[in-house]
Amino acid sequence: MSTAPALTTIDSAQLQVLENVVPGPSENVALADSLGRVLSTPVICDLDYPPFDKAMMDGYAVRSADLSAAGSGDRSLRVAGQIAAGTEARHVLGAGQATQINTGAPVPDGADAVVRVEDTELSGDGSTVTVKTAVSPQQHIDPRARYVSAGTEVLEAGTRMGPAQITAAAAAGADTVAVYAKPRVAILATGDELVPFTQRPTGARIRNSNGIMLQSLVSECGAEPIDLGMAGDDKDLLTERIRQTHGFESVGFADVLCITGGISVGAFDYVPEVLESCGVRIVFRKVAIKPGKPALFGIGPSGTLVFGLPGNPVSGYVVFRLLVGPALEARQGRAGRLPTAISARLMGHCKATTDRQSYWPVRVHSDSEGTLRAERLAWAGSGDPFGFCRANALMVRQPHSPAAEPGDVVGVIPLELL
Repeated sequence: MSTAPALTTIDSAQLQVLENVVPGPSENVALADSLGRVLSTPVICDLDYPPFDKAMMDGYAVRSADLSAAGSGDRSLRVAGQIAAGTEARHVLGAGQATQINTGAPVPDGADAVVRVEDTELSGDGSTVTVKTAVSPQQHIDPRARYVSAGTEVLEAGTRMGPAQITAAAAAGADTVAVYAKPRVAILATGDELVPFTQRPTGARIRNSNGIMLQSLVSECGAEPIDLGMAGDDKDLLTERIRQTHGFESVGFADVLCITGGISVGAFDYVPEVLESCGVRIVFRKVAIKPGKPALFGIGPSGTLVFGLPGNPVSGYVVFRLLVGPALEARQGRAGRLPTAISARLMGHCKATTDRQSYWPVRVHSDSEGTLRAERLAWAGSGDPFGFCRANALMVRQPHSPAAEPGDVVGVIPLELL
């Protein structure tokens, strides 16, 4: 008579997963191709930025000493030239002079302030300009190296590259960046009941929505999904798919294997047994969470991280977010980035929890006073992706929590930007 696997707390499960993850190899990619990738080495700025004293306004570069009394009386200056953005300043500004200047242009030597064009009046022949406001030193000037100095680290290793980070890297002179190779994640859906999601099921069959769900989650984490398709509830077939298709006999095929379904304790749940026959060391088989209790983690013979996810789509989604996602982050040099709860006020009622940590789909928004509100959704359980798809957060409740009432503070894990 088999013994039911012991329950592992989610904190312990996450720790055991991360203990078995090592950062992957690095590769160089063009900066234009780095969106979503994670830096394996820092980006260093190759020059001072700005590289010169830069005008922040269209107007005139002046000597503040010539205009310290302006405001009580206007002061006229002789226009000594013009400097456009991208043009070097080739003269030194003398006493009583002004130089017309555009935003972004270098301030000429001798000048220590810029007057906005709105605060001046140019003579009809353009030879003099009258300044109509008081001027202080460094007014409307971005001094050299105000942002960063040459040699400054502007992006640290472990940074995920978004549009803002790509902008900074380009300004720093990085036409290529060193990033972690995308983790390769093999995905296998199991169950005799499955048909491709592109087909209309008949009888007792259902569409394989888990496979494409996991592909999208893997891609969202900056990893590369490898679709292994589906396998029925057959030991020999599962063994063949895992050994030959996944590559346990061909080291390096994938860094991570995700299998959905067949991991619980039912009569046809063969996946744990088959994995062990393929040389996988099972680290844990059940996690004290709801939904997602039948969650498996193991290590393949070549170091492959193996995750068994429940067949119900929402359970699989939750387990991925809590366990697989952090492993993919750590593989890309971002260890310890676990889903973190923030506080919100509950809208509606929530029953007491049992001995498992519970995750419920909610819709979080800010009210007129800026307070985050968590709205309970109409949801039929872990097999219901339709009620779940409106959620933008998971409400987290600790084991043995009492019933919660409207207005109570609850923890929520955002699934997207609020």
